[in-house]
Amino acid sequence: MNEKKKYTGVELMESAPVGTAIIRLAIPMMIAMLAQAIFSVTDIFFIGQTHNPNMVAAVSLAFPLYMVAQAVGNIFATGGSSYISRMLGAQKQGEALHASSVSFYTAIGVGIVFTAVLLVFKAPIIWMIGASEATFGYTDDYFSAVALAMPFATAGGVMSGLMRSEGETKKAMKLQLIGICINIVLDPIFILWAGWGTAGAGWATVVAQVASFIYGIRYFVVEKTNLSIKPADYVPNKTMMSQILLIGIPAGLSFLIMSFANVLVNRIAADYGDHVVAGYGVQMRVGSLLFMVVFALVMGFQPFAGFNYGAKKYDRLREGFRLTAIYSTGLCIVGVVILRLFGARMIGFFINDPQTIEAGAAILNAFIWGILPMGIQVTIMISFQALGKPVQALLVNMGRQLILFVPMLLLMNHFFGFTGFIWAQPAADILTTGIAAVLGISLRRILSGKEEHAE
Repeated sequence: MNEKKKYTGVELMESAPVGTAIIRLAIPMMIAMLAQAIFSVTDIFFIGQTHNPNMVAAVSLAFPLYMVAQAVGNIFATGGSSYISRMLGAQKQGEALHASSVSFYTAIGVGIVFTAVLLVFKAPIIWMIGASEATFGYTDDYFSAVALAMPFATAGGVMSGLMRSEGETKKAMKLQLIGICINIVLDPIFILWAGWGTAGAGWATVVAQVASFIYGIRYFVVEKTNLSIKPADYVPNKTMMSQILLIGIPAGLSFLIMSFANVLVNRIAADYGDHVVAGYGVQMRVGSLLFMVVFALVMGFQPFAGFNYGAKKYDRLREGFRLTAIYSTGLCIVGVVILRLFGARMIGFFINDPQTIEAGAAILNAFIWGILPMGIQVTIMISFQALGKPVQALLVNMGRQLILFVPMLLLMNHFFGFTGFIWAQPAADILTTGIAAVLGISLRRILSGKEEHAE
């Protein structure tokens, strides 16, 4: 009977059977993340229907800049939701209320600043990210539109995180699905029917992000919630801001560094030809389907972990960690088998260019080996974030992109050429999982309640 009971978000984290809670929190996030992954390939798919590899390369070049908005939103979505979940578990509703408003408005402000900077310095930025004479105009068209979406994208990311923090992952899913579905519908209209090309892909993103933003505002204004985005509740304090930033900045930096790393990859790929840039862009979206679903599963564990840590329910916390690690690892294994068997066909689905398909398939076949141990790595990283452990979370976050990947990319590409270029990411992923496993030893004390709370 318990399996069929309807729980509120807080009840789900507090009293539902652990397996039920993890699955019910995770499934909406997995659906939303899968839809997000589909959205990330939608632009490439419809641009690919123009049969213009330069347009595909342009979207691949500019897309990492859109990740800047996700990075900013992720600072306050991850840091804010971690702090809020712990405050709700500790029955400190007032502090949770103020933290939600602080996270929301600070993220919007930073997003507006980023939009202004990107538009003012647009041309040098486009050259810096690796555009060629053939791709500059197409990149400019996409970049100019997407830059305007940044404040809405940052705010949407934060609102989704706030919903997750109180266990309302279905609402968070709906917020994301609204924007994604609108984007998917508008892409063929703007790109192909209207003939706007890469500009059409950018403007479809703008409209979609505004729609998600409007839904999020409605949720916090109309529906019953423990949180707030009222300006009057913008009451920051030192403890709140330090906790939000200490947890959020490493999470946000991981997106920023990922953007930097993608820019670096694109610049190196350009040395091998625009078809390699396009192939890398397509495979990145195909390979990311699996990573994003695994990440979403573990993100469902984050509010559960924070709430039960705040409530000092360590038995539930330990069981949740164990089940999440098992589920995520199993998903990695199944996903890698599918990508190994059908990855090249998936790439061919998006663009009918033999050189691009060959390059993308070669990169993907190397990339998937780093995915195999990813379930353990992400479970440990998200646990550190949820429990307010910024140093450990930072080391795992930074390990995958900055500490290991960037140096390995430069060195392996230098010494082994294209082979080193495609194997740098999986090598960094495997080594990062080793770092996470070593750091994860300290989780035993935390999960057993033998370490003081970070509040």
